[in-house]
Amino acid sequence: MSAMLRQDLPLDVRLMNFTSRALLWLFALGALASVGNWLLQRPWWAIRSVRVVGAMHHITPASLRNDALPRVQGNWFTVNLGTVQQAFEQVPWVRKAVVQRVWPLSLLVHLQEQRPLAIWLDAAGHPASLVDMHGLAFDANLGEVLDLGLPRFFGPPGTQARVTDTYRQVRQALAPLHLHIVAFGLGSQGDWRLQAAGGPSLDLGSDDDAQAFAERLRRFVLLAPAVQARYGRAIASADLRYGNGFAVRLVAPARDASGEAHAATAAQRRTSRKSKSGEAR
Repeated sequence: MSAMLRQDLPLDVRLMNFTSRALLWLFALGALASVGNWLLQRPWWAIRSVRVVGAMHHITPASLRNDALPRVQGNWFTVNLGTVQQAFEQVPWVRKAVVQRVWPLSLLVHLQEQRPLAIWLDAAGHPASLVDMHGLAFDANLGEVLDLGLPRFFGPPGTQARVTDTYRQVRQALAPLHLHIVAFGLGSQGDWRLQAAGGPSLDLGSDDDAQAFAERLRRFVLLAPAVQARYGRAIASADLRYGNGFAVRLVAPARDASGEAHAATAAQRRTSRKSKSGEAR
């Protein structure tokens, strides 16, 4: 009966009833939202602590307090975790940050520190930035790594990742020679070059043909020890850009100690004779 009566109501009356009920629900929901927002803004929910964990050798508490914590805005409920993550990731030496809410009223920040692989040189050959293990450049205080013995990388802008990958390939290929690479990079002509500590400088040529590039490295590793043994001298530099061999320049032979003493004695005698001649005059 009641259903029939509702159907008999005029359309405008039914619309008015629906509108009034909808407005009533909207008002109730708005009131609840306002009350909820008011409660969330109360100082009761202020963040009490920010705990930072992770292996940190270069990241200092002072840098975290000065560069990251001032950007933690809001309370435990309203703080934007993405903004906090970005704040920590902009601190020098921080590679990645993961931020979590932890009850009661705390934040837990997991930090992953940058692991430097090399120092990146600019076009003038000056240290410009650092390169991490993933081949990405990052900025930090270069004075903190000068005693780590990191190799110097160089190349056109934006090639840090490529230089890193090729460096690992070359280092693995030359491992039997026990070379300690102190400089490695890509020249302006597309040739790879390296300098070893107390050892040779190598022009490796282009790696456009990956198979030929690997073969040149293998040939040098196989034949270089024999060349040095045959001539009794170390290789000062080598050019590996040939298809069926390589050119080398050997370290200049050391002068024999007795020969140097003889030359010094002869020079003294010549000086003595000149002095006597001058006195006679």
